[in-house]
Amino acid sequence: MNRIAVLAALGLLALGTEAVAARPSVKVEMKKVVEPASNTVFNIGGQVDPANGADAKATPAEWSSAATAAQKLAGVAAGLSEKGRAKAGKDWPVFVKEMAELSAKAAKAAAAHDGAGLSKAANDLSDNCSACHAKYKPQTGD
Repeated sequence: MNRIAVLAALGLLALGTEAVAARPSVKVEMKKVVEPASNTVFNIGGQVDPANGADAKATPAEWSSAATAAQKLAGVAAGLSEKGRAKAGKDWPVFVKEMAELSAKAAKAAAAHDGAGLSKAANDLSDNCSACHAKYKPQTGD
């Protein structure tokens, strides 16, 4: 029985290592994960912005969706400094750290149903994305 537990643990460890090795390229991860997650955060952040008036509200499902999306962004940010994924230059770690911090703020605000906090975090995150893309994303039209 003990031997089975050890073998199972080794199997899980091997799967975990394989999953890390199989991580998509930064470009693919941006397209498949970051783009839809950030769109969710930006859209709901705008929807709940108190500057939009008293009807600036979200359903519980929308708040949950925003929190989940922000957590996905934080997860991606955590992997952007890994060897082989980090871009050259002193600005990359700054952008990545800020992405992680702002994503965490957005997740916290969404979980608390804090419209002003989510709106601010979403706006700041948008600025972070734009600044990073201006420096690191090749302008190819896609």
